[in-house]
Amino acid sequence: MNIEQRKSVIQEKLESTGDTITTWSKKNKLDHRLVIDLIDGKFHGTRGVTLKTRMQLEEFFGNIF
Repeated sequence: MNIEQRKSVIQEKLESTGDTITTWSKKNKLDHRLVIDLIDGKFHGTRGVTLKTRMQLEEFFGNIF
């Protein structure tokens, strides 16, 4: 899945819940900057905090990476 497809899927899910990336991140106790960087492909989320964040993103949004 490329970045534009990923953003589209995320936008659809967020619209259905009435959230934004920032509010969703806060609800899930995640740093919104890290979430945005993962979505934009700047991090791969292979270890540590980025891995946990990636796992939470995939749990909610599905297989987006």
